[in-house]
Amino acid sequence: MAGSRAESGSDDLLERWDQRGLAIACLVAVCGSVAAALFGLSAAWQMPFLFTAVYAILRSLGPIASSRRELTDLRTEVELLRRDFDQVNSSRIEHYPDAGAFYKAEVDYLVNRRPSHMDAWYMRLETPDDFSASSAAFSDYFQAVLDWAHNGGSVRRLFCLGSSRGYAGWTARHREQTRHLRSYSIREVTWPIKADLMSMAIMDTSAVFLAFTVGDRVQGMRIEDSEAAAYFKSYFDRHWENAREVACVRTP
Repeated sequence: MAGSRAESGSDDLLERWDQRGLAIACLVAVCGSVAAALFGLSAAWQMPFLFTAVYAILRSLGPIASSRRELTDLRTEVELLRRDFDQVNSSRIEHYPDAGAFYKAEVDYLVNRRPSHMDAWYMRLETPDDFSASSAAFSDYFQAVLDWAHNGGSVRRLFCLGSSRGYAGWTARHREQTRHLRSYSIREVTWPIKADLMSMAIMDTSAVFLAFTVGDRVQGMRIEDSEAAAYFKSYFDRHWENAREVACVRTP
């Protein structure tokens, strides 16, 4: 600590003497130029004063160059800090006010982010066909998942049999219609609560989409966080293990 203070004091002393020397050089250049102009000295006598003026100008530019280097170093440090901050705070939450925005965001994620696996949990009283009839955005999303599975995406889809009388028949027909999709698996559970539960879609272990139905309105959110996605995946895995396989029933 004492050595640092001594070194800092020496630097301050040298800087003060440097500033004084620069001021003296400027004063000599000005006085010399004035004297040369008054007494009509030849150009040869004026050269020392010109060199002194050039020296003073160059010395005054020194701190500017140093400041430019310091600004460059500061910009580099800020970029490094921003990168580290983004890595530490990688969590991102985005809210969607309605079904259109929510299901469009899911489709965009499948198309643009191209995850390799998705776990989906459909928990509504009405069948997906009934819900598709009232929500074009959901219909597009439901089909997008099938298209994505057809192109190589891996899907596990869990359906909760609600109070709809035709629900069991719907899952059997859906299994038959999708039997050609080798990476598309479905199972079913019975949860006869007369209310829509939370539906979700887990994209790899990086993002989770959650849909909440309040009355006739669907709202949702996306959580981009690997730790949160791992929690939801463990929760999904436990239900998947205890769900029933859906037997194929061929339609006439």
